[in-house]
Amino acid sequence: MIKGSDITVNVIASIIASAILLIAGFLWGKYKERRPFGRNLEEYDFYPYTINRDNLPEFNLKDFRLGMHYFLKNNDHTAARARIFIGEQNNVRTQLEPAEQKTYAKLFEKYDGKKIADDTTEYLENYARIVHLIGKSFPNIGMEILLHNLADPSHSLICLENNATGRHLRDGTTNLLIDLKKRQL
Repeated sequence: MIKGSDITVNVIASIIASAILLIAGFLWGKYKERRPFGRNLEEYDFYPYTINRDNLPEFNLKDFRLGMHYFLKNNDHTAARARIFIGEQNNVRTQLEPAEQKTYAKLFEKYDGKKIADDTTEYLENYARIVHLIGKSFPNIGMEILLHNLADPSHSLICLENNATGRHLRDGTTNLLIDLKKRQL
């Protein structure tokens, strides 16, 4: 009878330990799912692209400046790093006044701007490979496969296979994509 009670104690202890680990795993997962680094850049009113008269996206330096100052005062890792990426793609350093260049340098340092372009390039290279593979899998059927980098809507087209519409690399996106991005669709 002693052995039976030992087994019962072991089973109960195992069930309790499993329940504790399950609850701890659940709570850890909930903790990891939250958005600790901030919002997406397009969720802010000062998204640095507007649509011009020709319905093409255009870099807006005024909105870029507003966001630059905002992210120096308010921490938002995700949106600030996206802003830096857009600034670097649009050669913003040459467009800013000397005092604003210093402000941008502070923003660049605060959010580790050196690492941003490297991370994005590596990430997009994987998707470019997929675009090429899909394009080679379905040649000559009129299906165009595109990869856009919406961090730079003025020059967003970065990979193109089976060109059916006459687009070129580095062409801008359409106002539809900008609108969908702003609405998080």
